[in-house]
Amino acid sequence: MPRQTVRLEISSQDGFTKVVPVDRTPFSIGSEKSSHLALAAPGIAQHHAQIVLLGGTCHLLPGASAAPLFADGAPVPAGGLALAHGARIALGTGCPYTLRLLLEGARSEDREDRLVMLMEVARTITSSLAVEDILDRVLEGAVRFSGAERGYLFLKDGDRLSRWHHGPPVQDDVQVSLSVLEEVAATGKPAYRDVASGEPGQTASDSIVRLRLQAILCLPLAVRQDVIGVVYLDSRRRLPHHRPDLPLLEALAGLAAVAIQNSHLVEERVRAERTSVIGQMARAVVHDLRSPLSSIRGLAELLHERAPEEDPSRPHLATIMAEADRLTGLTGDLLQFSREAPPLLRSPARLADLVRQTLKPLQPRLQRGNVSVSLGLDEEARASVDAPRMVRVLHNLLANSLDAMRGGGHLDIRCGRVNGSCHLTVRDSGCGMTEDVRRRVFEPFFTHGKAQGTGLGMAIVQRIVEEHGGSIRVDSAPGTGTTVTLALPAAEGPSGARPAGSRHGAPD
Repeated sequence: MPRQTVRLEISSQDGFTKVVPVDRTPFSIGSEKSSHLALAAPGIAQHHAQIVLLGGTCHLLPGASAAPLFADGAPVPAGGLALAHGARIALGTGCPYTLRLLLEGARSEDREDRLVMLMEVARTITSSLAVEDILDRVLEGAVRFSGAERGYLFLKDGDRLSRWHHGPPVQDDVQVSLSVLEEVAATGKPAYRDVASGEPGQTASDSIVRLRLQAILCLPLAVRQDVIGVVYLDSRRRLPHHRPDLPLLEALAGLAAVAIQNSHLVEERVRAERTSVIGQMARAVVHDLRSPLSSIRGLAELLHERAPEEDPSRPHLATIMAEADRLTGLTGDLLQFSREAPPLLRSPARLADLVRQTLKPLQPRLQRGNVSVSLGLDEEARASVDAPRMVRVLHNLLANSLDAMRGGGHLDIRCGRVNGSCHLTVRDSGCGMTEDVRRRVFEPFFTHGKAQGTGLGMAIVQRIVEEHGGSIRVDSAPGTGTTVTLALPAAEGPSGARPAGSRHGAPD
C-alpha cells in the first residue's frame, strides 16, 4: 500500500537549495546539533520547531523559545497548524532560511476516507426535498470535503448571482473573489486557484491579493449545462489537499444541482395543485358574492343620491359604496387568477401609447399623493401584445409603486428596443423591499406592507408577461425604491394599440 512521503525543501537567501526527508515523527528543527534538521543561523532557537504527523496530516508546532513562526503567511499558534503540500514556512525575523513542505504519494486510506465522506454528503443531499435543507447540506459538505475555511452558495437570479443564506436576511458585506466566481458562472467549469504554489496559471487577481487568499475553489451547480448557481470556497491557508479531487467535487456539485432542480419541480407541482384547489373555491365564492355586492352597491348609491346634502348618512353611504367597489375588485382578481386565461389577441402596439393610456385615469391619485412622473418613451418601440392585458399589467405595477410612496415621491417610466425585444421599466422612489420579500413578490396571496389587497397583483402580472413569452425582473432594496423591468417580444410593422376596453367578451 503506497505511503505518504514527506520532505522539506530548504532555501537560503543566497540561492542555496537542499531537500531533506522528514523520516520520523516528531521531526525537530533547531540550532542544536542533535536536531533532525540543524540550522545554525541568526534567529534560530535551540528547539525552534517540530513537524508532527497526526492522522496522516503534517502539523507544525513552535518551540518554547522560538520566534514567531509563519506558514503561508499565517502565524502558527501554540497548538500547531496543519500543513498542506507546498506550504511555505518562515522561521522568524532575520532567519535567512525558508522551508517548503513537499508531500508525495498520499495514502490510499485518506482517499478512501474522503470517498466515504462524499457518499455521506450525497446521501444527505438526496434524502430531502426541501430546498433550504439541500442547500445547507451542499455547502456544509463542500466545506468539509475540501478543507476550506469559508464557503458560500451563490444562486442565479436572472443574469446576476445572489448569495444564499439560511434563515432571516443578513446585511453583512461578504467579500469574495468575484473574478473567479463570475468565470465559473459564465463557463460552467470548475476553477481552482492555488496562489501559494507559484505554478503557471495560478496568478492572483486584485481581489485575491486584497483578501490575502491562498486558495480558491469554485464549482458550478449545473443541470444540462444550465448553470443555476456556484459553490464558492476559499482559504487564507492552503487547502489540506494540494490538488483537490475536482472530479469528485464536480460529481457532488452535479448531484446537488439535480436535487435542487427536483425540489423546485416538486414545489411547483404542489403550488399548482394548491392554486387549482383555491381557484375552484374562489370561483364558487365569487359567484355567490357578486350578486349581493351588486345589490348593496346599487341600494347605497340610490340612497346616497336621494339623501339631502346635509344628511349625516351621506358619508356613511359613500363609505359603503367605496367598500363594495373594493370588494368587487378583489373578487375580480380572484376570478382572473383562478380561471384559465382566454387566448391572447395580439397586435403590434406602441408601448408609449399603453403607458399614457394607463397613466391617464391615475392622474388624480398622482396629484393627491404628491408623486411626480418622468417619462422616457421610445415612440417606435412596438411590442406584439394583447393590449388590454398589458394595460392591466401596467396598472398593477403603477398601483404598487404608488402604494410604496405614501409620503410622495418620483415615478420614472421608460421603454425602448433592446437587442430585438422591447423593454419597459417602472422605477419608483418608494420604501423598497428586503431581499426576502423581493424573492417572494410573485407568490400568489403574498402581501407585504399593504393594509388591503389579495396578494395577487404581481402574480397576475407575471402570468400575463410569461403568456406573452416575455420576462419580468424586480430589483429593490430597503430605502432605495423598486425597479421592475419587462422584456416583451418586439413587433414589426405599424403600431395599432387598441383601447383597453375594445375586446369583446369577459374582462380579464
